Amino acid sequence: MDSVMGPNKVTLNEIEPLLMHEPNFEPKIQTREEAENEWSQVPTIVGKLQEDNPVNSAYITLEEAIHHFKQLDLPKEIDKPPQEKNKFCEVFKWFKFPVLTEELTKEFEFITSLTKCGLNWPDNVQFRILQTIYKRLTGAKIDCPQRGTHWQLIGFQGNDPATDLRSVGLFGLLQFLYLTSDKVLPLAHKLYKVANSETQPFPLAVLSLNLTNIVLNVFNTGKLNRRKLSKTLDIFLKMLKDTVQETLKRIRSSLSIKDLCLQG
Repeated sequence: MDSVMGPNKVTLNEIEPLLMHEPNFEPKIQTREEAENEWSQVPTIVGKLQEDNPVNSAYITLEEAIHHFKQLDLPKEIDKPPQEKNKFCEVFKWFKFPVLTEELTKEFEFITSLTKCGLNWPDNVQFRILQTIYKRLTGAKIDCPQRGTHWQLIGFQGNDPATDLRSVGLFGLLQFLYLTSDKVLPLAHKLYKVANSETQPFPLAVLSLNLTNIVLNVFNTGKLNRRKLSKTLDIFLKMLKDTVQETLKRIRSSLSIKDLCLQG
């Protein structure tokens, strides 16, 4: 059974009255600093993850994540993604990208395979990806629990990110990680600030995943045939960044963020 530790701290003043009922109990006198330091050393419980996972796992880069995913046993049979019309496609009418070569086709098949794979918590790399996203957006210093309401802070709808990731699979996770990379992080922080504002809050993770789905749909419109980019993934990442920038403009123009999140 998974065990999850909540983020709330408990002071010695709250615990001491309960412990005093125990026979032969002799309270240990601690300073506030000692007590808080002791509590900070308590490891975060992350359910079925390996016990040797560090409390503060190292950030993972986009390149490391891509390399790891390419080593996985991904689905071999790839169905062509459905070509769905979406209002957001109009946003990209100026985008023109190359017809896929054999090499680019293989990359697209890799991307499509990722969309068919759900989140696997025991995979330490996938765990680190989520921790990297969470810590880089929120500024947290230690890893958060595998499940809990804290995920809603970065815009997941429930207590387990795996549920929201079902729509676009691990590719959605990869795209979300890209938004927290060094070059794009300032833009992600702007979105995060607005997402958690009192005036116009919205679920950032859900928005990112829906924009990822939109990018996948736009890629299949047949209009992406002129710009010379060397890799299919580069195309997706650039489109996602431009999509996020356009979305931020619309948010600042007081358009309905609810519509932006739900369309697609």
